[in-house]
Amino acid sequence: MNEDELRQAMSALEVYRIQLQSIAENMQLIQVSLEELARARETLSQYKSAEIGSDILVPIGGNSFVFAKASDNTKAIVGIGSGISLEKSMEDAIKTMEERSNELTESIRKLSERRQALEAQAEQLSRTIQSEMQALQGQ
Repeated sequence: MNEDELRQAMSALEVYRIQLQSIAENMQLIQVSLEELARARETLSQYKSAEIGSDILVPIGGNSFVFAKASDNTKAIVGIGSGISLEKSMEDAIKTMEERSNELTESIRKLSERRQALEAQAEQLSRTIQSEMQALQGQ
């Protein structure tokens, strides 16, 4: 491997590093979304079991709650994307949260597989670069 090829290999290694960082950031964002969905699913489940007219605490984010009275525990408004929301039965709303969670879990699995493949490629390239650098220094 000549010096130009060595520089190209080092550039490729930097690209791997950037890709791995991007994957880690995406996985972190997905994890946050999964936690949010879990809270939403739990809130829907708890609201579903509330008696009509009973006092409840409704989470508003930031680990904060507001007091409210349960008025209809059979329906919920669920966002479907692009700022559009639909009224759904409580069972369908909970099912929607579960389906989204499953999709995000699958996304994390695929990203994890991609990360492992990139790490293996980067490690192999790093070993090759180190070996070539040692060979060049020994000349």
